[in-house]
Amino acid sequence: METSNLESLLKQHLAADQARLDRIETKIDKLSDTVVALARAEEKLFNLEASRMNILDTLDEHEERLDNVDRRLADGAVTLNTITKLTWVIVGSALAALFAVLIN
Repeated sequence: METSNLESLLKQHLAADQARLDRIETKIDKLSDTVVALARAEEKLFNLEASRMNILDTLDEHEERLDNVDRRLADGAVTLNTITKLTWVIVGSALAALFAVLIN
């Protein structure tokens, strides 16, 4: 009977150890899943940072192009102003010459 009791104790101990090992294995599986998820999140963050840098570079290029267009528009406005003034001087001179001829 002593042997039977010893065997049952051993079986209980083995069953308890097996349950404990199963819980540990489950926790290790969850940890490995978490590590994989963290690695994926880190990769996504890296890709997002690379995309952000590309967008900033593109914005800088667009800003430079807009500055160039702004400078060209300012130069065009000066030229247009000069042409407008020259046109009015010519029209005014022509009108003055016409009146001078009509008066004489």
